[in-house]
Amino acid sequence: MNSSIPPSAPAGRFDRPVPSRRARNWRRWLVLGGIGLASWIILFAAWIGVAFLRGSTDRDAGAVALNLVLTCFIGTIGLIAMHRGLYRRFLHVDRRRAAGTVPSGESGPAFGLEPNGPLPRIDWPWMLRLRHAVLYAVGILTLLYAFAPYQNQLAILRFVTAHSAGRSSAGSLGVLLFGYLPMVALGMLAMLLTWRQMRRRDAGLLRPDETLLLEAETSWLFSYAAAFAMAVFLCRWAGSMIMAYL
Repeated sequence: MNSSIPPSAPAGRFDRPVPSRRARNWRRWLVLGGIGLASWIILFAAWIGVAFLRGSTDRDAGAVALNLVLTCFIGTIGLIAMHRGLYRRFLHVDRRRAAGTVPSGESGPAFGLEPNGPLPRIDWPWMLRLRHAVLYAVGILTLLYAFAPYQNQLAILRFVTAHSAGRSSAGSLGVLLFGYLPMVALGMLAMLLTWRQMRRRDAGLLRPDETLLLEAETSWLFSYAAAFAMAVFLCRWAGSMIMAYL
């Protein structure tokens, strides 16, 4: 009897081919392509549905409906999906940096060049769970309140146009106001929320599990800041495209 294979092993267990890296990449892209196609179909159907439900005969009725649909999508599903992806990315780079494969101060490999590791199982305290829920609720409501009304998009366009010297400077002002400014503001908030624990960590007063929790919370907050800034910029960019072409 061949002793290299356990007698209790299921038949064919050791004969299964291991998928190559190229096959896994193709499978991943096929899944992403299917999700993207389904999302576009749902968004298009929602646009038509909202336009009919509003029953408006105004010239900009289609633009109003599309802006509402895109803002709701970006401000809810988009924000959560981008935050989850960035959170995994931040944790992956932190692991690489702790292992010494990424020097301190560098951002690590380019986004998408290598797969990120799975999210760790973290026993979040109820205070941090509450903080996360409040940040999500405030972020979603802020996006919907600021960008879902079409009149707000028009007012933003008039403001940017009035305070810029031309199309190029208007684009730069828009990136500053709706990209960098939200990210810097939320980054400062993240630093304030973790400042006390960071001081305790630097003084050596935290247990190992508390240090790991602080690192996870820091990654969560800064990835949320980046995701919210991306959502703000996408909502504003979508509104500008709708006003320009519809």
